[in-house]
Amino acid sequence: MKNNNIAAYAPLALATLCWGGNVVIGRAVRGDLPPLGLSFWRWFFCCLILLFFTARKLPANWPVIRKHWKLLLAMSATGIAAFNPLQYQALHSTTAINSTLILATCPAIMALLSVFILKDKLGLAQIAGILISFFGVIFVITSGELTTLFHLKFTVGDIWMVGAAIVWALYSITVKMRPLTLDPLVMLMVITGLGATILLPLYIWETLTYQPVTLTPTNLAAIVYVTFIASLLAYFSWNKGVGLIGPSKAGVFIHLMPVWVAILAFFLLGERLQGYHLVGIAFIAIGIVLNSRRARV
Repeated sequence: MKNNNIAAYAPLALATLCWGGNVVIGRAVRGDLPPLGLSFWRWFFCCLILLFFTARKLPANWPVIRKHWKLLLAMSATGIAAFNPLQYQALHSTTAINSTLILATCPAIMALLSVFILKDKLGLAQIAGILISFFGVIFVITSGELTTLFHLKFTVGDIWMVGAAIVWALYSITVKMRPLTLDPLVMLMVITGLGATILLPLYIWETLTYQPVTLTPTNLAAIVYVTFIASLLAYFSWNKGVGLIGPSKAGVFIHLMPVWVAILAFFLLGERLQGYHLVGIAFIAIGIVLNSRRARV
């Protein structure tokens, strides 16, 4: 159990680092790249790249794919086809603070679903860990001024973000249920391909009725990032971590996202790390350690 925990920490932390950049980029290009268009091309290119590396493995894995196609379709519908468009749509009309705060509820949702669906056991240490790390998130995004929460204004984008948090929790549950005999890269190729297929008619509708995708250097750079970093690297890392320790324990790592944003801003934008950053990071670290403890049956 301890070896699994340690082996899962690095990929889970790496995944949240990649997604921290994804939130920033999604917010930056919201006026140029519509949510369905960005999501479709992200997963279409992912599938093509993965197919190149997994084509020879497909015949050996095909019996497992056929046997578990319903589960793979559920993984694709939640984590690929639904989560990203909902998140990108939310970033059109909500603030970074609101979106981060709402996404921070994911660990609690994942823990509850794990209890009801996977029959996981939650100990007091895990519950305390989720609450403590959640407090750390609030401390970071409010700059240590907790009264800021009373002045937040919620928009329709926040509703989209709530939906994104719920479907991400459901996706993480399905990852834990994945067939262990299926090659991880092949599985990722299958669910990205299914996701792109689901998104294709929606993307065509968006292009004809709302906004087409325009190819500019900035938009191309955004697509490259979300394809290679926020998708291939991040999803492979997240799936590996969740597979090792389960969604109830892995979920709390989502609270690292505001930490990564603060650190990236320090190195890339020259912003200073403030005292409230360090306090929030400390609470998040304590919460992750507590949450990683094995629940007593």
